[in-house]
Amino acid sequence: MSKSEKSNKSFILGLLFLINFIIGLGLLGAYLSTHISPNTIPYLSFLGLVYPVLLWSIAGFSCLWLFTRFKYLLFNLLIFGLGFNHFSDFYAFNNSTTVHPASALKIMSYNVRIFNAYNTNNRISTRNNIIKFAKEENADIYCFQEFYHQEKPTSFKTRDTLTKVLKAKNYHERFTHETTGKKFFGLATFTSLPIIHKGFVAFKNDSKNYCIYTDLLKGKDTIRVFNAHIGSIRLSGNDLSIFENYKTESMDKKEEQIKGIIERLKIAFEKRANQIEQVMQEVEQSPYPTLLCGDFNDTPVSYCYKQIVKQLNDSFTKTASGTGKTYIGKIPSNRIDYIFYSDQFRPYEFKVHNKDYSDHKPISAYFELKQ
Repeated sequence: MSKSEKSNKSFILGLLFLINFIIGLGLLGAYLSTHISPNTIPYLSFLGLVYPVLLWSIAGFSCLWLFTRFKYLLFNLLIFGLGFNHFSDFYAFNNSTTVHPASALKIMSYNVRIFNAYNTNNRISTRNNIIKFAKEENADIYCFQEFYHQEKPTSFKTRDTLTKVLKAKNYHERFTHETTGKKFFGLATFTSLPIIHKGFVAFKNDSKNYCIYTDLLKGKDTIRVFNAHIGSIRLSGNDLSIFENYKTESMDKKEEQIKGIIERLKIAFEKRANQIEQVMQEVEQSPYPTLLCGDFNDTPVSYCYKQIVKQLNDSFTKTASGTGKTYIGKIPSNRIDYIFYSDQFRPYEFKVHNKDYSDHKPISAYFELKQ
């Protein structure tokens, strides 16, 4: 190799390392975003959102440095090591084949997207598929988000059908709003266990998101189950069209849509931070073993997730493997639905169910109270 070729190679590798270095700083920012509220530094949370992209970019550069510049690889290893706890939240490794004991409770959480009630083409089949699936899973506790119920008379029964076909016939529901025709939207928890108390957490910054909790009697023990729907982004159809028509949209239209999405994401990050702080205050005051599940609209590398795991454990990271992607809507995302538990429980067999009846996949796990 000639001197000029060596010089060009060194220049290109140096330029690539500069890009690598900037991405590394982005990863450090993502780590930092889990500790700083979006209400303090709003846009820092965006780095947590793109954590998978930053992570795989660093991995790609590391493969390059392994064969070209080993000293550059050491930088990436340092960055990765500093955030290994975030990686283990994002990607779980569990080889255990331990089967749940017969005494364990099965809980399912599912954002059912109002059972597709307003899609006249397949609303009935979607609702029926969700109810059929729920029945087949035979859970002891179901936590539904974006639940829909219409008072009689109606041809679109949800609650009444669920109480007929599930063994979980007791329910606690709380609706965030209603429309004409006595149509209600909100949260519902169904259970086969006796309900001895019902409560709720009303969010100060958004009446359309909510959290309810239900105290259940398990033998001689009482447990508390929180069912939460935290801070939706609420992107409009105009916002979402960029994911379908990116190649055909004009540059001005793309810029307008991207700005709109960024602003809505910023508002949602700030809103979720306040809401999860409210929920965790309630969790802290719980006198019973506690389960917290629902649609949190935030990834494992986020301020909200970090606030939760300060008090509770993530059943996915303890019993599952992989990334566990739960959101299957138009926006690229990963795991945003969770089942957390307090130390009094022992978790088993977390599962993300491969069902596409909603824009979220249902999740479930088993829990046994420690003696």
